Amino acid sequence: MRESIAYLLIGLGAGAFYAMLASGVVVAFKGSGVINFAHGAMAMFVAFQFHYLRTKSRLQLPWVDFLPFRWLNVPVTIKFDAAGGKMSFLPAFVLAMLTSILLGVMAHFLVFRPLRNAAPLGKVIGSLGIMLYLQGVALKNFGSDNPNPKAVFPDGIFRNFLGLGKPMPKDGLAFAAFAIVIAAGLWLFFQYTRFGLATRAAAGNEKGAVLLGYSPERLALSNWILSAVLAGLAGVFVGSITGALNPVKYTGLIVPALGAALIGRLSSIPLAAAGGLALGMLDSWTTTWLTAPSRTWWPSVITSGGAKDALPLLVIVVVLIVRGKSLPIRGTVEEKRLPLSPYPKRVWQWVLIAGSGAIMLSTGLPGGFLFHGLTGVWALALTTSLVTSMVMLGYVVLTGYIGQISIAQMSIAGVAAFITSRFMANGLASDVQPFPVRGLNWPWPPAALGGIIAAVLVGVLVGLPAVRIRGVQLAVVTIAAAVGLQTLYFENDHLTDLRAGSNAIVKDPTFFGLKIGAQGKGGLTDNPRFTIFCVVVLAGLCVMVSNLRRSGTGRRFLAVRANERAAAAVGIEVPRTKLLAFALASGIAGVGGIMTGFQQRQVSSAGWVFGASLGVLAFAYIGGITSVNGALIGGLAAAGGLAAVFGNYHNPGFTPYVALLGGLGLILTAIIQPGGQAPFIQPGLQYFGRWLTTGPIDKFPKAVIRVVPGMIPGVAIAWWLIIIKAREWRNWHLLVLLAAGLVGRNIGLEIYRGVKAKRSGAPMPPRGPVPPSASSDSTPALAEA
Repeated sequence: MRESIAYLLIGLGAGAFYAMLASGVVVAFKGSGVINFAHGAMAMFVAFQFHYLRTKSRLQLPWVDFLPFRWLNVPVTIKFDAAGGKMSFLPAFVLAMLTSILLGVMAHFLVFRPLRNAAPLGKVIGSLGIMLYLQGVALKNFGSDNPNPKAVFPDGIFRNFLGLGKPMPKDGLAFAAFAIVIAAGLWLFFQYTRFGLATRAAAGNEKGAVLLGYSPERLALSNWILSAVLAGLAGVFVGSITGALNPVKYTGLIVPALGAALIGRLSSIPLAAAGGLALGMLDSWTTTWLTAPSRTWWPSVITSGGAKDALPLLVIVVVLIVRGKSLPIRGTVEEKRLPLSPYPKRVWQWVLIAGSGAIMLSTGLPGGFLFHGLTGVWALALTTSLVTSMVMLGYVVLTGYIGQISIAQMSIAGVAAFITSRFMANGLASDVQPFPVRGLNWPWPPAALGGIIAAVLVGVLVGLPAVRIRGVQLAVVTIAAAVGLQTLYFENDHLTDLRAGSNAIVKDPTFFGLKIGAQGKGGLTDNPRFTIFCVVVLAGLCVMVSNLRRSGTGRRFLAVRANERAAAAVGIEVPRTKLLAFALASGIAGVGGIMTGFQQRQVSSAGWVFGASLGVLAFAYIGGITSVNGALIGGLAAAGGLAAVFGNYHNPGFTPYVALLGGLGLILTAIIQPGGQAPFIQPGLQYFGRWLTTGPIDKFPKAVIRVVPGMIPGVAIAWWLIIIKAREWRNWHLLVLLAAGLVGRNIGLEIYRGVKAKRSGAPMPPRGPVPPSASSDSTPALAEA
């Protein structure tokens, strides 16, 4: 018993970090109604800032140089002249806190103030965009090294602490005391000050706070600053308690903080802090005492890391299922709807056109416009875009059609890839796979079917909490599930049969004796047969998702997305409909995961990390998460896809900017064009489709006249930013100018529509084409059908 208590107390240091993050999450929710998934990323950035100030006297601002001039640059780094090149604690701490304040102000004014009346999905996307942006800026400004921060609190240990027979770190106890004092101070502040009372009133009913004369905008700004300062304090004072600084690891630590915040019902700071301390203590207890070899009753299949990461998931699920309907929901003055889900037309025609074009690309193009002799690189990029689009189609079904927010789709895809590899394994070692993996030695079709079934089962389990909860709260469950699957399964050698982080080989698929694997004759991933295989699979998924949208099941999905209570009132079984959507989306993600395994010819835990789901969700939303076209656009823009490889080849050094640009794109899309870029090209596709099926019509030239003039501002901006900076002309700039022109026209039209609506006093007209059935705003489900 004494040993068990000692291991619990050792976890107080990590628990204090969770407690402070949870307190900041509660403060942000009180002030703005947003569950900030980027809170851990804010702590990460300030922790890096403080470390580099102490060790190198260098201040890194939270942006990169974006000016195109060589002689004029945006300040990014400020170097201080400190003795010995190291800054003392006090000035470094003050500058770190000023960085926290700046992050809070930027989050409010640049992201969440424009998203104040957005749908819950838009706010989640905004916070995920901040997370990706800060990760990208940290990697660019601080580098990829993982430094060990200096301890702020007194270092050392208490020997035989409280007579428990175990040493106790002094800094962990001091940090826990500090977190308790901060939580008590925050509770007193919100309980007895006028500002705290106003914040609590706005959190309970924002409409009522407006009637009482309080400004929700000012309250939100103040609370965002306070929340960011709490994140900064956590990042500064945690020292080395949580190990080396790492952008991805700190982002993942938001999961136990979210669990602690939910324990406090997103309103009680003392309960959230107590929950954080308890989770930290249980983390230490599960990784030491509970999973020790001497506990023979503990199942060895659940490793210490898996038990540690499963604990927050278990707490979050239990809290949300038991108390989900009693969690506070902020009453905003106005809330916008989710983006319109267009009705697919001419599906087979577009499948034939786009599929034929992709097959032509798979065989290579003559000349030097794209390839320049690097056929293997471009073939890999093309297949990556095709496979990523498959996973994004799952997001179209789950988020676009039924409005459920999931951040675990790539993890579910990984389950399908691992299961398929295990079914195909024969238990023999090889030069490529030194550790034998036991399996059933099945051919690829039944193995792939088994992987898809496993993905569906896991997806339904992840979606079970959606029966009682929805929206942002469901996103909390899925983000915890993604982190839990990483250690519970992907890194669990008892289940995967992989040793020392090795990879599992995926056998190449065949079709009636014809090898259709990804590897070509030269050893590169450039086999045109595999690309054609990907095109066929993606085309089938596109047809399936399009027909789903046009079916009665799709209309039920849209009805649930628009209003669950109204859908239940007309006889739709909402729980069964949600679980069906999770099953379909997980099956589609499973197909994408299996195709990824075939493409890479191996699977490993490193390929399915938690951050992978964030990147795929980001580009799916940028492309247009409510339509099949959006998934295809997102696949082209995703990391490793055609657009990213194209930019990196012609502009070396582009890769480090992918996460940063993805975060910025996510934020701008959520604010300016919630429907993504797909609705912008939809009218042109419709005109072109009519022209193909009915012959030349007079509307096609009109469409060209509408599109081309609006591209001029974007072309001018692209010329200024790229041509002048590069100081040389290359053929790839043509495509960059075209893309920038399209985006510039889109942004310009939105600004023009907003100004025109503001002057006339009328509401903004709907974006894109409105279906004939959308005759009334009171029937959103019918309008989208």
